[in-house]
Amino acid sequence: MQEEKRLIGTSQIGVLRTDNIVEVLDNKEWDQPDTLEVAKEDVAMLRQLIDGRPDICLLIEIPNRHTSKEILNYYQQMDMGEVARAMIIDSFAAKLIGNLYLKVSKGKPNEAGRVVPTKLFRKKDEAEKWLLDRMEKHKK
Repeated sequence: MQEEKRLIGTSQIGVLRTDNIVEVLDNKEWDQPDTLEVAKEDVAMLRQLIDGRPDICLLIEIPNRHTSKEILNYYQQMDMGEVARAMIIDSFAAKLIGNLYLKVSKGKPNEAGRVVPTKLFRKKDEAEKWLLDRMEKHKK
């Protein structure tokens, strides 16, 4: 069994768990506004963590800070080969950002031409269950 692997980006921390879920956590030490350059640095960190694996899912903690539509578009367009994305929203601000992301990305293919299933959750355990179910369906 593989060990958990953790990488620290600029505004995010990525954790590749043993169940093939990559948790994308808010880096609490980052206190600057997010920019497209910062988003690209964080995506590069996540790609390094994922290392081309075709069987992972993303569990994303939505930060409690402003994220521009330009950055949300960038995140929607990027492809990491993930099976699905679940977003945890735990505040009103995170809910606004999450809903805007879904509005921006709804049905739009990413840079690889795929539409990645994405869903918002309030509870982490429900998001994990949904992701594991998506992975199981993907294997078939």
